[in-house]
Amino acid sequence: MEDQTISQGVDLYRRGIILGAVSSIGYSAANVFLRAVDDCDPVWVSCVKAVPTILIVFPWLVWHYQKNERKICPPRIVVGLVLLSMTSHFLGNVGFQWSLNKIGISLAVPICLGVLIVTGALVDWWFLKDTPSRRTILSMFILITAVVVLSTGGKQAFAQLKQTLENPDANPYLLVFAVGAVIVSGVNYGFFGAVIKVVGNRGVSQPAIMTIISITGFLFLLVISASNGSWEVPRNLAADNLLQMILAGVCNAIAFVALVSAIKILSVTRYNLVNASQAALGAITGAVIFQEPVSGWMVGGIILTIIGLMVMKRNK
Repeated sequence: MEDQTISQGVDLYRRGIILGAVSSIGYSAANVFLRAVDDCDPVWVSCVKAVPTILIVFPWLVWHYQKNERKICPPRIVVGLVLLSMTSHFLGNVGFQWSLNKIGISLAVPICLGVLIVTGALVDWWFLKDTPSRRTILSMFILITAVVVLSTGGKQAFAQLKQTLENPDANPYLLVFAVGAVIVSGVNYGFFGAVIKVVGNRGVSQPAIMTIISITGFLFLLVISASNGSWEVPRNLAADNLLQMILAGVCNAIAFVALVSAIKILSVTRYNLVNASQAALGAITGAVIFQEPVSGWMVGGIILTIIGLMVMKRNK
């Protein structure tokens, strides 16, 4: 009986790892499409990107409500998810999208992931009572160092990027703001995963969580887009750009479903470790697909990120 329980636990853990890997690949693919439309309004891009998620999760919610349960999500949790959605979509998605035009995908993704991992581990520790081991603490210090190294290397990359990102008026202060936006985005995503785990542990279904977050985010960004005149800019409504935004949304929807499923199985820290493969994928796609410059600092920062993740690996 004990062996069977252990076997079921191992199978569940493997399922969580696979879901985490799917989420990482999905978000990495979405980042490629988002980078392709980095000259469009970031609020509008993030708004359109939310549409495929709604088209997937709302029918899932209706089916789940009819077949499995008729339990209504408590109003207090709904309000919390609405606030989380607006914050996450603006500080996380819009901030990250805006930064892509300034520092590129190969720099934005590793910085975001490094901050996300540290934030997630701290949230695990403070709020979810998952005390980190010495190995985890050492990993945090290495990842923080990686973020500093990557940010330092950004000056060289920025000098080259502003020649190719159709941003001739760029100035060095944009680098500071862009890196700051990515850091805020990483902190936001770190708290985002923890809140989803807490809400899920309180019995709220996955489709309910995702429906509330995706619909609220879409409506919130739609109002902002309407107020800032996004629809009056031709490139924001160009067919090829809209296609790229939709494709980003499809990849994001797949990744989001995998995230919510994985986070119910794994700890926030463990999920973030699996998801951290985005750092390497982001650097590779940035250099290969978009010809972004690769500096020694950037390579060193990515290597430190990988070392930090290896240090935090599962003991048993």
